[in-house]
Amino acid sequence: MADEEKIEKLEKEIGELEHPSDDDSPEKKKKKKKAVLKYVLNISLVLIATAAALYLTLYKNFFVILDYLKTCDYRWILLIIGIMIVCMLFRSLVLTCFARMYTRKYHLHQGVAVDQIGIFYSAVTPSGSGGEIMQAYTYKKQGVPISSAVSIMAMYSIVYQVVLIAYGAVSFILKYERIIQLSDMTIFGSIRIPIWLLTIFGFAVNVGVILLIFLMAYWRGFHRFIMGPVVSLFYKLRLVKDPEKQREKLRVQVENFKIEFRRLMSNIPLTLLIAFFFFCYMTLRYSVPYFVGLALKNESVTASFWDSVFFGNFHQMVTGLIPIPGSAGVSELFFHELFVNTNDLTKSFYYKFAEATEAMDAVEASKRASDAMCQSALLIWRGITFAFPMTVAGFVTAFYKSSPKEEVQEKGVPSRNTLTEIQGETLIARQEELDTFLETQQLTQKAVLDKLRMSSLKSKKKKEKVFDNDEDEIKNIDIDDEDD
Repeated sequence: MADEEKIEKLEKEIGELEHPSDDDSPEKKKKKKKAVLKYVLNISLVLIATAAALYLTLYKNFFVILDYLKTCDYRWILLIIGIMIVCMLFRSLVLTCFARMYTRKYHLHQGVAVDQIGIFYSAVTPSGSGGEIMQAYTYKKQGVPISSAVSIMAMYSIVYQVVLIAYGAVSFILKYERIIQLSDMTIFGSIRIPIWLLTIFGFAVNVGVILLIFLMAYWRGFHRFIMGPVVSLFYKLRLVKDPEKQREKLRVQVENFKIEFRRLMSNIPLTLLIAFFFFCYMTLRYSVPYFVGLALKNESVTASFWDSVFFGNFHQMVTGLIPIPGSAGVSELFFHELFVNTNDLTKSFYYKFAEATEAMDAVEASKRASDAMCQSALLIWRGITFAFPMTVAGFVTAFYKSSPKEEVQEKGVPSRNTLTEIQGETLIARQEELDTFLETQQLTQKAVLDKLRMSSLKSKKKKEKVFDNDEDEIKNIDIDDEDD
């Protein structure tokens, strides 16, 4: 047996020498270099944009910000780090629960690894486009079939988006007046954009994306309208290069949504549990600015835990649309404009009173002090919620044995288009799998109902028998009484 194995191994080596693989071809090497270069450029863009934003944040109030950081209460910082760890566990629980739908041999630590790999690639790719596909590849290497992994990522996205929109709706209802009162955001030195307009736009886009797919999935007339005239119009306006390819892409996304939405609706208890996990995750994640304020001894009387949560939700909806890796630069700018109200400092989330000096009055001094506090909060918030998690996730990605490093080396970080392609390739398999599951579920429910009916009939017969025995006893007693 050992000799046969040696012969097979030798034959394989000879075959490889005679027919070298395509991996060694110059074309393949060129593609690999391009992929690595693109990967390095994405990371460099994140670092440069973040460094530029931090420089613009720090250079005016550098020493004041240092004083804030030196005197902050580090016990709150430790609590914030704990909150981020709990947030990571909630995301990992969601990924683990979904994986358990397909295999019982899946553990929480594997879900943590999938989550961290997704965090890293989302941070270094435009609009987080590489996160989902790299998570799907990680699932595959952990033993979950790629079709199931694609299903998991689709269901994750659907539930997350629904909870985010629900949170956004509540945020607008409860904090509409506070948003209207915020000052305008200035970009490029002169262009002023109202904060309320940005938040409404972000909310509308998030709602519009899921509503568009939902309507296309369940309204045939609307589906034909989008696939026909709308795509053709976009082609004429040169917004779409290949109309047929775009139609196929839309078809795959719609069919994918229908399959996974149906799967979620077939298991309502699990869907509600996942939604609850996302609610807890978002609540904790968006509350971080509040605890940062406590660490910096924030003096605002209007800032509350729920203000932080709702403002954090607005921040996510707007910056999530920015096609820059990690929303670097824009995230920092929007944070400052959202949490400092220059129109009315007393209603600002971050506020610090400062006494008048010879150079400026109390209002101007308080404005500068509040700005410095917000900038200090921004440093802590961005460091703990982005830089630190991305660094940890980078180490996990580099050293985790099931991390899809080979895919990155061969193709670079795949985009969302790659995920759409895999969704299209696995549509039929996933549809058949879902139909089988639903049929089995119906048979199981029928079996349970039949068993309950049989149990009910047996119980009824038993009661009738007992009742008959009781009647016989009564008759015997009556006869005995007559004898007496």
